[in-house]
Amino acid sequence: MAQGSGAGHTGAVSPVLRASLVAALVAGALAAVGCSSPSGCAAACMAPLPPRVMFATSINGGSAALAKDLTLPAYHVHPGEQLLMSVVVTVPRHVTVAALWLGICHDSWGWGPGDRPTGMNPILAHSRQPLPAGVRTFGLRWRLAEGRLGASWYLCTAWLSHQPPAAVARAIAVLALN
Repeated sequence: MAQGSGAGHTGAVSPVLRASLVAALVAGALAAVGCSSPSGCAAACMAPLPPRVMFATSINGGSAALAKDLTLPAYHVHPGEQLLMSVVVTVPRHVTVAALWLGICHDSWGWGPGDRPTGMNPILAHSRQPLPAGVRTFGLRWRLAEGRLGASWYLCTAWLSHQPPAAVARAIAVLALN
C-alpha cells in the first residue's frame, strides 16, 4: 500500500530534506558574512589574535599575589605611598611595537582618536621609537595620592603594532588599596 505525501510522512526523505535545508541556511549565513565554505570559515572569518607581547611587573621590589580573578598580579598599596615600578616588556619575534604607553588606570582603558590610549592618567612612560623583538625594562615612579578613592587602581599598557596590525590596551597589574 502506497503512503500519501501528507504532513505525517516519516520516510527516509525527511532527514535528507532537513539536512539539506540546514546546510542551505548555514551556507547562506556564512556567505552573508564573507565565508565561502564551512571548513574554511574558522580561519577566514575569525579576527586574528593580536601578537602576545608579555609584561612582568615588580612594585617596590615586592612580589605580587594573584588578583581575585586569578589573571593579574596584585600589589597591596597605601594612599600616599611612593611606588617604584619595574615593567619588563618582551616583544616576540616577527613583531615590532610601533608605540607603547604605560600608566595608571582607574576604572576603564581603551583607544581614542588618533591611536591614543584613553583612561590612562597619568601616563608614566611613552615609547615613541619602534620596539623590535627583544626584552626591555621600564622604570616608573608614581605616588598614590592621599585622597584617591576606589578599591583598586591598575598599572596599564597600551601598544600598537603595524606588522602584524594590532592595538591592545589592558591592565597588567592591580594596585589594591589597603
